[in-house]
Amino acid sequence: MRESIVPVAVEHAEALASLVQQNLEHFCEYLPALAGLASIEAARQHLFAAVEHASTGEVLEWHIFVDGALCGAIRLRDIDDEDRKAKIGYFIGRQFSGRGIVTSAVRTVLAHGFEQLNLNRIELRCAAGNEPSKRVAERLGFVLEGVLRQDEYLHDVFVDQHVYGLLAIDFTADRAERDMNVQPQ
Repeated sequence: MRESIVPVAVEHAEALASLVQQNLEHFCEYLPALAGLASIEAARQHLFAAVEHASTGEVLEWHIFVDGALCGAIRLRDIDDEDRKAKIGYFIGRQFSGRGIVTSAVRTVLAHGFEQLNLNRIELRCAAGNEPSKRVAERLGFVLEGVLRQDEYLHDVFVDQHVYGLLAIDFTADRAERDMNVQPQ
């Protein structure tokens, strides 16, 4: 299995629309706005805007590919250079879930955020019922910092959001520990 993370490009519009079409029910459980990207034209407009936002450093977005197939996306948003912090979010098609792809992609983007962008803090938020995202956060060393009660209106009800934070020092320490546990071949 070959994984790659590449900056989003307008040329990915057809693949993005197809991924969304194939995963409408799955994505809409926690990210209903993704349904709006089910047409090639809507995906193209979204990607054009994403490329523009990246050029200003406002939002950075990447697509995740496995064996050449688009399987998801990941982004850093609300990038605050002054306070050196950002928020991270992602999605992945159901058929690619449970294979460590998101964890690997998030780890890569965290490294970029902490090492290249010199961020000190990256926040991850997810709906309280989103167990897969909570597991990703915990696997990567994020700390549950609190619960925002009824913070999101989702499927005609208000749901709580879990707020996780990861600091550069924690990421660096975790990375050093992982590297020490790798046995040379």
